[in-house]
Amino acid sequence: MNSLIRTAEAPSHRAFPSGPQDVAHALLASDLVAFVLVDSGNIIAASPALREMLGGTPPYHHVDGRTLLSIVAEVDGAGVAAFCDGALQGNGRAEHRCHLMRADGAPLPVLLSAAPVPVEGARQLLIVVTDLSTWVGAAAEADAVLSFTAFDRATGFPTRALLLDRARIALAAARRYRRRAALLRIDMDRLKALLQSLSPEGADEVQSTVAETLRNCVRDCDTTARLGPGEFAILLPEIGQREDAGITAARVVQAIEALFERNEARYRVSAHIGVAVYPTDGTNPERLLNGAELAVHSAKSSKGGGFALAEATSAELTAIKPLEFLDRYRVGIPEIDSEHRNLVDRMNALAHDLKSGADPTTLEYDVRAMVELLRGHFASEASLLAPSPYDGTADVKTRNLRFLEELHCILLHVNSQSIALAIRHLYDFLIPHLVHLDQRRVS
Repeated sequence: MNSLIRTAEAPSHRAFPSGPQDVAHALLASDLVAFVLVDSGNIIAASPALREMLGGTPPYHHVDGRTLLSIVAEVDGAGVAAFCDGALQGNGRAEHRCHLMRADGAPLPVLLSAAPVPVEGARQLLIVVTDLSTWVGAAAEADAVLSFTAFDRATGFPTRALLLDRARIALAAARRYRRRAALLRIDMDRLKALLQSLSPEGADEVQSTVAETLRNCVRDCDTTARLGPGEFAILLPEIGQREDAGITAARVVQAIEALFERNEARYRVSAHIGVAVYPTDGTNPERLLNGAELAVHSAKSSKGGGFALAEATSAELTAIKPLEFLDRYRVGIPEIDSEHRNLVDRMNALAHDLKSGADPTTLEYDVRAMVELLRGHFASEASLLAPSPYDGTADVKTRNLRFLEELHCILLHVNSQSIALAIRHLYDFLIPHLVHLDQRRVS
């Protein structure tokens, strides 16, 4: 029995590596993954997979007895040296993109991922080398990195995995507090072609500018992610109305269009966006993302950029009940009461035409006429109420102007869904305007 215990406690060899050095040496035997072990800048071991990656005559001794920098492209030497120093100083995983030199002298684009390995008071670096040569162009090389990191290096945005993780948290909160959330899927068709036509520095600059433009379209609480070449997503963890997600989409379409018009880019890039809303279009992140992706195809039917809503949310937009001008909507100023009654009548006519499938051109004309009617109404109210100002006058004016701006964004790219969204937005704005804002003004 004692001999069995001793055998269990001290086996002649371990089936599984236990310490950092054991793990490192087990990995260095890999034929599938390229690893290199570096000590003070010198290569002390390399896996068969790395030797084969760099080429040469078998048994691939190209790296033996070399320093790490001696197999790195000269232009990347300083960056790799700084990368190794940083990896040794920290305890976390570090990554760097560069070029290694093959035995035949050809540069090989790679991604280096490093982790320190403690050895008798010193620390060695175990480096994983990922071959990026199957990806064409500098922009595509950057896309390969998306598989290995939580954040995209070119834009600083989260990648798909982190987006889905944040979406799960957001949907759990939305479920608990019974509120809506939304996921937008953005496809910029010509962006990939533009990036591949540029130098690495030029591609990084364009992607950085696009990223900044997207950041300016969303709130601090929202998450913008990069999914791939020319593909992005935006998570809106909390929205008030369904159309709020569509308004954000319209704002992005307008901003991207303006960006490339302003810079006179060689490729005129435009954004097509699919919008899916929780819980109508799905109750988990994957279903929402799939719903938004399907909606992107509908958006591409528009000339230039555009957006489309997922099927279930699109159907809900047309579920508008007729409004009735009630006595409690009266504010005691005949001109304002008359304008409000007219707005209600026009809103009901729009809702009826939308449900009955009226011609989109006619609907667009009527919506734009309604917008101008509202613009005149806001000016008339401000003039009539100027002699008796009240608390919140400035806030109401700001809210009205923002509402008109949102309608303008929605109507920049007209299709059946943007018209439906504009009508729904008018409807959802008009009710609180009648019930709350004007009563507050004369109270």
